[in-house]
Amino acid sequence: MATRSINGGANVINLAEKASPKVVERFKIGSVTEGLFSHDYDWTGVATVQVRSIDNIPLQDYNSTKTDGTSRYGTMYEVGDTVQEMTVNDDKSIYGSIDKRNNTETLQTKAASRILKRETDEEIIPYADKYRLTKMAQKAGMGYFMGSTALSASNIVRTIMLANAAMSNQKVPETGRVLYMGYTLAVDLKLADQVIDIDKLGEKAIVNGAFAKIDKCQVRLVPDDYMPAGVHFMIIKTGVALAPKKIEDYRVLTGTHLLDGSLVVGRFLHDCFVLKTKEKGILVCMDAPYSISSGVTGDAATVKNGETLQLAPKVKLVSGGDDVVGVNFSYASSATSKATVSASGLITGAADSGSANITITAGTATKTVAITCAAAS
Repeated sequence: MATRSINGGANVINLAEKASPKVVERFKIGSVTEGLFSHDYDWTGVATVQVRSIDNIPLQDYNSTKTDGTSRYGTMYEVGDTVQEMTVNDDKSIYGSIDKRNNTETLQTKAASRILKRETDEEIIPYADKYRLTKMAQKAGMGYFMGSTALSASNIVRTIMLANAAMSNQKVPETGRVLYMGYTLAVDLKLADQVIDIDKLGEKAIVNGAFAKIDKCQVRLVPDDYMPAGVHFMIIKTGVALAPKKIEDYRVLTGTHLLDGSLVVGRFLHDCFVLKTKEKGILVCMDAPYSISSGVTGDAATVKNGETLQLAPKVKLVSGGDDVVGVNFSYASSATSKATVSASGLITGAADSGSANITITAGTATKTVAITCAAAS
């Protein structure tokens, strides 16, 4: 116990007795992602799970007048399946020491069980939430691009509704959608005319000072740094992702040869996966995608006069993400007398020589394809 002698030992004041035995805890929030995930798959005893989905069969015209002996149903397609393999890989640990002397001199405030609880609240849960949101953004099947238009109190509710409508147009069920947004951007949402005048939304938007629902989406506000880079908000349909926790083991070890005291150890093996057949159940709103690929080798091609080339661009919504199709692109030619491009990305050669740059745009991101003109054969 720490003491200090005053007046050559005539008076001894025990400083530990004057100190507070309480630890000032840091602020913390609970998990913001629990409850989102599907529990339809069993990870017990395995680190890898394979999920199979049945491929669709294309619709055809039935030919009721065919008499040549072939099928009136049309072309026969073998029913295939797609396999998605998911392996749990994110393996984290904690490892801390509590020397017996230090613990005694701090009035047992370093008690191991409290440290484990503190680590869970302040390190593990925030880390898992950020990891899951990033993984879901990387595997999102839909992107809504603001372009050069900034989100503000005047347009944020409309933007959320348009993004929600885009998901509905992809046949994503309206129930069970959760909207994630950082606290700073949420200020504009709170100040939006439609939220202030709650009757316009037709439902209670704010309950006891906190958001309840906007356009049928449950709203979860999170610290700004929880949101993946470049993402304004995310809409996630519950059940489209999995978040297995293979190992969640936290222990206090005493009497080891490493020190006179206790060791606090823990291991957290987990991951987050989005089911490929349900990727459109995640939408990210941003100014522009992370990148655009033109679908043309080397971003350059030769197109003969009168002939065509169909562009098939793809985008990555965020860094590390997958290619996403079905995005609305715009196209422009730098020289229409040399090559034109349609609203669907069909390039047509218009000259025997010369060149033109075709610009593909999504939000504020662009990709240029260099077209060289040539005479028809």
